Amino acid sequence: MGRPIAIIIEVVVLMGVIYSLFLGVKLTALDFGVEEKYKKFICSVFMVIGCIALAFFIAHLVAFYPRLSI
Repeated sequence: MGRPIAIIIEVVVLMGVIYSLFLGVKLTALDFGVEEKYKKFICSVFMVIGCIALAFFIAHLVAFYPRLSI
């Protein structure tokens, strides 16, 4: 019963870290002069990469997360 909850918490934490990383990269790119017209493209690319990372994390946590014994 605890394994699915642990996996969900782990995915939320990992996606929070990935979101912070992507936001930092986006803000840095905009600060260094990437034009505002590319903002939508950058957001779209990070959305796709984020979805791929989410699928990767879920697949690996489901496959390799240890069984909890009570």
